[in-house]
Amino acid sequence: MKVASVGILEAETLCEVLDRQALTLGESPFIACDEETLSYAGLRERSLCLAEGLRQLGLRQGDRIAMLSENSLAVVESFFACSRLGLVEVPLNIYLRGEFLRFQLEDSGCVAAIVDLPGLEAIRALDPPVEFDHLIVIEDIETDRATVPYWELIEADPLSAAPELSAADMAAIIYTSGTTGMPKGCMIPHGMFTRASQLFEELGYIRPGDRVLSPAPMFHIGFLGAHLAGSLRSGAWLRSMRRFSASTFMRTAREVGATVIYALGPNGMLLLAQPPSTSDGDPGALRLALFPPMAPESQREFERRFGVPVVAESYGQTECMPITASGLEGSRQPGSAGPPISTVEVAIVDDDDRQLPPDQVGEIVVRPRLANMMFKGYWNNPVATLETERNLWHHTGDLGRQSADGTIWIIDRKKDSIRRRGENVSSLELEAAIGKFPAVREVAVHAVPSSMGEDEIKACIVARSQVEPEELFSFFKASLPYFAVPRYVELMDELPVTAVGRVRKQALRERGITEATWDFEALGLVVSRDERRASNRRATGD
Repeated sequence: MKVASVGILEAETLCEVLDRQALTLGESPFIACDEETLSYAGLRERSLCLAEGLRQLGLRQGDRIAMLSENSLAVVESFFACSRLGLVEVPLNIYLRGEFLRFQLEDSGCVAAIVDLPGLEAIRALDPPVEFDHLIVIEDIETDRATVPYWELIEADPLSAAPELSAADMAAIIYTSGTTGMPKGCMIPHGMFTRASQLFEELGYIRPGDRVLSPAPMFHIGFLGAHLAGSLRSGAWLRSMRRFSASTFMRTAREVGATVIYALGPNGMLLLAQPPSTSDGDPGALRLALFPPMAPESQREFERRFGVPVVAESYGQTECMPITASGLEGSRQPGSAGPPISTVEVAIVDDDDRQLPPDQVGEIVVRPRLANMMFKGYWNNPVATLETERNLWHHTGDLGRQSADGTIWIIDRKKDSIRRRGENVSSLELEAAIGKFPAVREVAVHAVPSSMGEDEIKACIVARSQVEPEELFSFFKASLPYFAVPRYVELMDELPVTAVGRVRKQALRERGITEATWDFEALGLVVSRDERRASNRRATGD
């Protein structure tokens, strides 16, 4: 297989990388989703046609366009088409609904949206509605005057004249909600995709000719910035999955001849939780499984069971991805986050931003060594940008220490952040949503440990009137993204507060799960896979 190499500073946008790779690799397969595949040349051609279709709708450079669709080749085509026109894509978590969805649509000011059928239903369920100039529907359904069929747009002639873009121009707004506040839209420049793409080959994660299997959702920075950009730059073949199925994933890896699994630690834990199989010891063509983060003992168990080396030492945020990573060459420290990557500078600082000596715990801060390696601030939120980007450092809000050899060790996350099902959940946003239930007078949510290595969510509620578990769970299921639905609820007479009336979250965390706590999972109240999105269609998988 011929492999092209595009230097890290040679391309301003991923579209330039795609165009150069298409010249060399042509009809070699690049991206697949389930059974559909596009070559390098095929993706280039279709993204040019879609870009012209979007241009004919009147969309222009700088316009924001939402993407609300499960994994598909149309999502990848749209990403490159938007990039060609200088449109700012806003990839949204497909499980958002209600006020969670409304906030991100209104805050970003999207003038158009590309949606699948459940995405269309979720948007149309908003009351009052969020208005768009154009609602573009990916799926082949009967459309009305308010919607535009995707297939009509992609049948346009290829785009002939595109705006000249630089690495500093904004490519996307990706929302993160890892703190106590409302979600913040990270302004991602084109350079953050192109500048980081070479790193994954340098680390040994994605090599020329690799076949990479990724279950990651396409709205995540991990997929866009690592899996997609890294595979494109290296001349690899990337296979995405519409949905992750723990019971069939390893079989799929063998069937498609995957050489690399690129996923998250919780995915690896779900694979380990599957019943043993006689085929477990056959790694097929696999040379590497990437599962950040994963405990050392779980890494060793995965390697013993499936016969493939595991690397889990990396760390990043939507604002800067990655920040640290262990390469395949040299020594590694299992359980750590690895050393800083070559294109950023990392330090551990105290509350006054004074750098701490090795092995002392403080806040992890980072700054780029190359221009456009990181986000450009928070959309429509200068106060949060100034608060985070102070004293020439980006403050991650995460606590860690750095050993004398440069290795970063994560100690704790922000005390009120919650990480569940691979998603960050804002406690403030979740409390506001739960507070809309008529019987709730006060509510405080916090994380509790999970056997899967992330968090479960507990809601502590002071009620106005009697509440039954089934009634409250039905409200949660209808109003919250599935990953934000609390597993535990405790009704309390009052919440512990400070002298100035702030809820003492640490006291609630120390209280933990009591005998009076409802466990919705134990009660048989769960959100099934086919209930996770606003659709009546039957979903498959685990």
